[in-house]
Amino acid sequence: MYDKRWRAGAWAVMMAMTAVPSAASAVDRWTSPHPGIRHLHRVRPGVDLHVVLVDLASPEVSVVATRPEDRFTTTSEFARRYDAVVAVNANFWGRGSCGLAAGGGEVYPRIYEDGCIATLGVGPGNNAVALDTSASPHGPLPAMITEAWSGKPWLMRDGQAPRNWVRPQHLYRPNPRTAAALSADHRTMILLSADGRRPGVPGLTGFQLVDVLREFGAHDAINLDGGGSTTLVMDSHLINRPSDRHERAVITHLGIRLRPGAVWYAGQITGRGAPESVTAGQSSKVWVEARNTGRRAWSAEQGPTVELTDGGRTWTARPTGEVPPGEVGRFEVSWEPRSFGNTSLRARLVTPEGGLLVEEPIRFDVAVRAPAAPTAPAAAPPPAPQVMTASMGFGCNAQPGHPSGLAWGVLGMFGSLVAALRRRRRPTA
Repeated sequence: MYDKRWRAGAWAVMMAMTAVPSAASAVDRWTSPHPGIRHLHRVRPGVDLHVVLVDLASPEVSVVATRPEDRFTTTSEFARRYDAVVAVNANFWGRGSCGLAAGGGEVYPRIYEDGCIATLGVGPGNNAVALDTSASPHGPLPAMITEAWSGKPWLMRDGQAPRNWVRPQHLYRPNPRTAAALSADHRTMILLSADGRRPGVPGLTGFQLVDVLREFGAHDAINLDGGGSTTLVMDSHLINRPSDRHERAVITHLGIRLRPGAVWYAGQITGRGAPESVTAGQSSKVWVEARNTGRRAWSAEQGPTVELTDGGRTWTARPTGEVPPGEVGRFEVSWEPRSFGNTSLRARLVTPEGGLLVEEPIRFDVAVRAPAAPTAPAAAPPPAPQVMTASMGFGCNAQPGHPSGLAWGVLGMFGSLVAALRRRRRPTA
C-alpha cells in the first residue's frame, strides 16, 4: 500500500513539474543584424514571437511603406522590390485599405474607415508621429510625413492602454498578431510579430500584446492586420511561421531599409523672403530660413546649402553662422533679377555627399520693378551771339558782344574809298 502511495505521489510531482515552465524552456535570443536594428526571438510555452527594435535616430536606417501601385503583394515580394532588410504586413484590408495608408507621399486611392483610425507616420528624416485620423482617413498627410499605416484599435495611446476594446472582438482571444509602436521620444520603432493557430502556440490576446509592447518601451501602439496575414521577413528570409503555412498577398507593408555610411543632415525650410524693393538688373539679398532637424550641427564649411533658381540660373548659399540641432539658420543669396514683373523663385535644401535630402523644394514670388528711366541731361544754355567786326586794312577781326564795332568798321572802309577817289582826281603837277 505504501509503495503504491509513494509511486502515485511521485507521479503527481512529475506531472506538476512538466506543467510548470522551466527556465530551460524560456528562450530569448537577441541579435543585431544591422546598425540601428535589434531583433529578439522569444520562445516560451504557448508563445513564439519576434520583436524588432529600430533606432530612428540612426542615419543608416529609413522606413518605407508600400506605394499604391505595389499593393496586394506578399511581404517577401515587397521586401525584394523595396530593398527592405525588415518587413511586416500592415493595414487591414477588404474593399481597399482600412484607414489611411500612404507610401512615398502617395495616399491610397481606395480607403474605407471601419474604425481604423490609429495611424503611425514617418518622414524622410525618420521623424515619426502617432495620430488619430478619424477626421481625415483619406488624407492629406501631415507635413513632412510620406509613409503612413493605420490599424485598430489603439493598443497604447500616450503611454496608456485602454483595455476596454469594443472592436475587434478577436483581441479577447489568442491569435497571430502584428503590431507597430513608437517610444515616448519617437526615436525607436517597435515591430512585433507573434505566431499562433498551431498546436501549443495559440497566439496572443490583446492584453498579452500590450504587455509585451510595454516591456520594450512602447508609448503609442497600433494593432495591425493579424491572423493569417501576420508575416515577418528579414534579410530575404521568412522568419515567422504564418498560420496559413504560406504568405498572403496583403495590401500594405512596413519596411526598414539601410543607407550604409549615411551622414545625418536633415532640415525644414521655415521662412523665406526678399527686400520690399527689388529692381531688375540690380543685386538683392534674398533669404531662406531653415530649421536643423538632424543630428549634426550646420556650419559655413559643412552642412546643407540652399539652392535658389529663378527658372534659368542657380545660386547657392551656406548658413551665415553655426546652426545647432533644433535651431533655425539663415541662408542669404545675392540674386540679380534679369527682368521686372512677378518672378517665381524655387528654393530647396541640398545636403553634402553622403547626406540625406529631406526637404521638398518651395516656391515663392518676388515682385521686381523696372529700373528707373535714365534722366536726360540738362540742356546747355544757348551760345552768346557771335558778331563779326571789320577793321581797317585788308583783314577783319571777330569781336563778340560789340555790335558798334561793325558800324565803325563799315564807316572806316567807306572813308578810305572816298579818300582814294579824291587822290585820283587831283591834277598832276
